[in-house]
Amino acid sequence: MRFKIVIAALVAVAVVTDVGVTLSTRRAEAVEGKAPAVDPAAAIAQLQARVNELEGRVPDQAIVMTHVAYHFTNLWFAARQHNWPLADFYLGEVRKDLKWAVRVRPVREGPAGEVNVKGIAEAVDNTEFSKLAQAIQERRSEAFVRAYDETLAACSACHQAIGKPYLRPQRPTSPEVHVIQFDQAAKRAR
Repeated sequence: MRFKIVIAALVAVAVVTDVGVTLSTRRAEAVEGKAPAVDPAAAIAQLQARVNELEGRVPDQAIVMTHVAYHFTNLWFAARQHNWPLADFYLGEVRKDLKWAVRVRPVREGPAGEVNVKGIAEAVDNTEFSKLAQAIQERRSEAFVRAYDETLAACSACHQAIGKPYLRPQRPTSPEVHVIQFDQAAKRAR
């Protein structure tokens, strides 16, 4: 709710500023005989229509979370094949994707009220993702598996908090893509 109020306030400031500049310019042009004066209500309606159009182009959080799942799945297979540089890449993508998801919707309504998704994501980044990063850096498979499972549990807890307990992530059984070679030792195709 607070996010929507902040967005509405920013839009209102932008609209008022743009309308003010537009009206001043148009009035000056009208006085000079260059252009007709503009109706402020029409200008506001036009700007609101443009804002609505742009908001409709932004992906929703569910779409962004498919990116998280895609990269998190591939992270599993890269680490299981001991391809630590690739695992590090996918962890970086997961972190970026989760930050994107938070920008799309930092607060959600859950069964117990508002859920600070941004706070949860920051906590996961500082704990579970940091453990994953350390396991990758140290090339420790067992530590990676523990951290991956802890991250899955954290994801499930967030889904529960936002009223979506049916979203229960698990260890993947197959990679999201088959075009990526997870085995670092495999010969490159020419």
